[in-house]
Amino acid sequence: MGSLKNDENPQLQTSKVSYEPLLYVNGVRRVLPDGLAHLTLLEYLRGIGLTGTKLGCGEGGCGACTVMVSSYDEKSRKCLHYAINACLAPLYSVEGMHVITVEGLGSCKRGLHPVQESMAQAHGSQCGFCTPGFVMSMYALLRSSQTPPSEEQIEECLAGNLCRCTGYRPIVDAFRVFAKTNDMLYTGISSVSPEEAKSICPSTGKPCSCNSNNVNDKCVVGDNRYKATSYDEVDGTKYTEKELIFPPELLLRTATPLSLTGFGGLMWYRPLTLQHALDLKAKYPDAKLIVGNSEVGIEMRLKRLQYRVLVSVTHVPELNVLNVKDDGLEIGAAVRLSDLLSVLRKVVTERDVHETSSCRALIEQLKWFAGTQIRNAASIGGNICTASPISDLNPLWMAVGANFRIIDSKGNSRTTLAENFFLGYRKVDLASSEILLSVFLPWNKRFEYVKEFKQSHRRDDDIAIVNAGLRIHLQETSEIWVVADASIAYGGVAPCSLSAKKTKDFLIGKVWDQNLLQDALKVLQNDIILKEDAPGGMVEFRKSLTLSFFFKFFLWVSHQLDGVKESIPASHLSAMQPVHRPTITGSQDYEIMKHGTSVGSPEVHLSAKLQVTGEAEYADDIQLPLNGLHAALVLSRKPHARILSIDGSEAMSSPGFVGLFLAKDVPADNKIGPVVYDEELFATDYVTCVGQVIGVVVADTHENAKTAARKVNVKYEDLPAILSIKEAINAGSFHPNTEKCLIKGDVDQCFQSGQCDRIIEGEVHIGGQEHFYLEPHSSLVWTLDGGNEVHMISST
Repeated sequence: MGSLKNDENPQLQTSKVSYEPLLYVNGVRRVLPDGLAHLTLLEYLRGIGLTGTKLGCGEGGCGACTVMVSSYDEKSRKCLHYAINACLAPLYSVEGMHVITVEGLGSCKRGLHPVQESMAQAHGSQCGFCTPGFVMSMYALLRSSQTPPSEEQIEECLAGNLCRCTGYRPIVDAFRVFAKTNDMLYTGISSVSPEEAKSICPSTGKPCSCNSNNVNDKCVVGDNRYKATSYDEVDGTKYTEKELIFPPELLLRTATPLSLTGFGGLMWYRPLTLQHALDLKAKYPDAKLIVGNSEVGIEMRLKRLQYRVLVSVTHVPELNVLNVKDDGLEIGAAVRLSDLLSVLRKVVTERDVHETSSCRALIEQLKWFAGTQIRNAASIGGNICTASPISDLNPLWMAVGANFRIIDSKGNSRTTLAENFFLGYRKVDLASSEILLSVFLPWNKRFEYVKEFKQSHRRDDDIAIVNAGLRIHLQETSEIWVVADASIAYGGVAPCSLSAKKTKDFLIGKVWDQNLLQDALKVLQNDIILKEDAPGGMVEFRKSLTLSFFFKFFLWVSHQLDGVKESIPASHLSAMQPVHRPTITGSQDYEIMKHGTSVGSPEVHLSAKLQVTGEAEYADDIQLPLNGLHAALVLSRKPHARILSIDGSEAMSSPGFVGLFLAKDVPADNKIGPVVYDEELFATDYVTCVGQVIGVVVADTHENAKTAARKVNVKYEDLPAILSIKEAINAGSFHPNTEKCLIKGDVDQCFQSGQCDRIIEGEVHIGGQEHFYLEPHSSLVWTLDGGNEVHMISST
């Protein structure tokens, strides 16, 4: 243990020594044996009993698996602390690093960390499943910040965490006390006076007067929440003096190349030089180069793609360069998005405004790019080479005229424009022996404007429906502005990022005025064509977005040009306003009734402290008993088919296989259902949807069970699909008449025998406007009088 500052500038003269693969978890040294390349960091942590880190979505979208990783940067000679998604991080990717989980912060026995305690006191947890992830995101922000973060930074760091039940107000309230307005809990230095601190409003983080000692006063949260109450229960020392430091052993280590294995013949390599990485790519042409594993991990885990060789290029210096040059910015392909964002923000403050239009567009787009955890792990090159048709950055690289430098195993390098790099759906201009070395971003010229656009279902942490990067270079001639160069690129409208070349050619040489806008929109409408059956749907909406983005871009540029901005109609000005989300504010009002008991008092619920420390135990956290087995389902791959045969022989030879159970093995009836038993537990003769359960495989590990289940060979006979009423009639396929009625007495007999006291039939007038015909022959007319009473006015 030691102070937080001790790991920032280590003054160590001891010679460095190489050790076997290892990592530290919550200050505990752990050796990493060979054979675990298939594991994620999350699986490893939960396997050693640290179940506070949860498995949620499994694809880096919910943040329940958030942990903090600390590593030593040789270049800056500082320890770096950042949050990542443990569900995506390969285990060996954190070799030589220090991983801190929610259990490493505090516990009910040792005492809560201020972040944990504030979360509990603010009622920031309900079911508590997501709570450890929120705690770790906030903790990582505080550890990585040299000064107290702003409220905006706090909300930004939580963008990669989702909560489905508590709501975000109490969570933000819990962490707002660490912002610049009042950071006393964490640093011991408050930016507000002690008198003001007595009544901090958790909704705004600022002093207010809602707290007093009257019995029935309305309060938001009691002021005891803002006192430094996080002390160790044993010796009474402040918990903030006991932060886990970066292990000295890791400071002494020299990184070494890694060559490790995993389940199913998986090979894991970590080269330290560019040539070693190129040699591996030449030897294994199908090898996947990874940094954050945010794409390859999803493909292997969720899409079940099998990659036999993974090459981690995180330690290759040439791929991690970030050089600010006279003519532009050189960005290594392995540079993480968060590192690029930091450099861009610095560059914007240091260089002339006109040179950094591209930088500002990239900053704004990166702000809405996934969550903080993904940006801390994902790389520039990975995002480019994935070639997603909805990549947020690729249209911008194309628009700004970025150059991609490519190199092969023989050292031959070439440069291509980003505009020419994307060939088709998930296809790029790279040979099997080539890798993307770096990206060069040129500075902008005077009167050159770049703007980014993105439309998604929600603003934070969401994929784009359509995005775009637009650039225009103007020249002033005889008091008019003429287009000297242009570039327009869209994502989400084609199998890959698409350049609007016809529109670009049309714009060059034209005068930048309102007439150009109308003509350009017509050209653009025919330049970007979406078919009616285009994947992703929403065709008309996506078409309108392509035009809307150009319209907004035209207004944005025009507003900066003398002689043009005056022609913008006042009704169009709102289209230029950037999206700005104010800091979250909210309040929770209730009355505290003091009756000598806790009834009516805002007490912390009983599970809160267990949840914020990761000690709350959920079903998936319960350790299996000795010799416990795992199961995986055998699922239908056909939507409508007859089962001809089921062959489990290949599965039986799979490692760890114990048993395969089908419908014939069910000891009782195979029928199930909530009320009526009209479904099959395991399909017998027919399957009626993809994913219908056919059987279950049991094995010694979950991974072995899933592998064996995929090896069960089911042969089908496809059956015709009936997709319309006409097809159903022709095939005689009808749902059985299962209409159920509740009947009491004989209604028809009652009417015929005249046993009813009143029989009313006729036409109803409501307000003299609408008619409701009860029977074809009217005998009674009703009207609504002033909306209050109904009167009979005539009889027919």
